[in-house]
Amino acid sequence: MPNVHPLLVHFPLTLLIGALVIDIAHVVWPERSAIRDTSTWLYCLGTLAAMAAYFSGLDAAGSLALPAGSREAVGEHFAWAERTTWYFAFLASFRMAMSYIWRSTRRVTAVCSSLAGLVGAGLLLVAAERGGRLVFEHGVGVQPVAATEPGWTIDGQAPTP
Repeated sequence: MPNVHPLLVHFPLTLLIGALVIDIAHVVWPERSAIRDTSTWLYCLGTLAAMAAYFSGLDAAGSLALPAGSREAVGEHFAWAERTTWYFAFLASFRMAMSYIWRSTRRVTAVCSSLAGLVGAGLLLVAAERGGRLVFEHGVGVQPVAATEPGWTIDGQAPTP
């Protein structure tokens, strides 16, 4: 099976950050349940996407030959991805209860929910940064290509050293 992890990792980032932005709008308009519910569904979809990215990454890590010195970095990314996925699973569950059981329209509830989303965004940022390091610093999952030409510039001239 091909490594689909690079294709999937962008969906949770987009959905979960989008949920946070709409969640912050809910702080401004706490009486609008449609805003609250939209944020809830984005958290749920983002969590499902995070689970797909997590498990595809776990599968990819087990099937790739790792470059020397990258095993610890893979472990760090895995740990942060796991924490982040679990955090959003609990947050999405809380949001479902908030939207469909409690149906709160109080501003304090919206503020607390947005703060929880900000914590999750921080976790997401760390996990994504660790994943980016795997690719751009360690070359995990990337086939090295021999450089045969100088870098490109906008005017088509070779860059000066």
